[in-house]
Amino acid sequence: MTIRQHDPTSLHKAATVIAALDSPLRLDILIKLHERTHVVHELVSHLGKSQPLISQHLRVLKRAGLVESRRSGREVSYRLVTPETIDVIDLAARLGEQVSQRQGQQDELAARRKSRRARGTDVEESTVSISKAAIVDPPTHVHENMPGLVPATPESPSPTSK
Repeated sequence: MTIRQHDPTSLHKAATVIAALDSPLRLDILIKLHERTHVVHELVSHLGKSQPLISQHLRVLKRAGLVESRRSGREVSYRLVTPETIDVIDLAARLGEQVSQRQGQQDELAARRKSRRARGTDVEESTVSISKAAIVDPPTHVHENMPGLVPATPESPSPTSK
């Protein structure tokens, strides 16, 4: 994977967008706005939250440039500016699943290790004791029929004449 270089301004903009996405309610709002343009009271009804809370989150999304608003009489409608925002949400959701699975595997492995330690059968400890037992003195009586114990120097090839 190639990592692209970004100038500080684009990184600041990215941080602003990421900060705006840092709320499950704002993600729900963006998903609703991906379906179609909504007025505030529709979002209140669909999401089951208060009007002031929805309006506050919409302001954050608007400041980040993710949504636009249009006033029509007493109602304000909101629409998603860039549909690719949903792709970012989908990618973040998949990434979250992967992280959760890895964390679950690590937790399971840690629990197994803890259980082994409690029973006194920790793999690391048994490996250490085996390696300590493997260090022995050389045998006192070496026979030629014990390969590997009798040093054998290979004969050097005789020089060939041309």
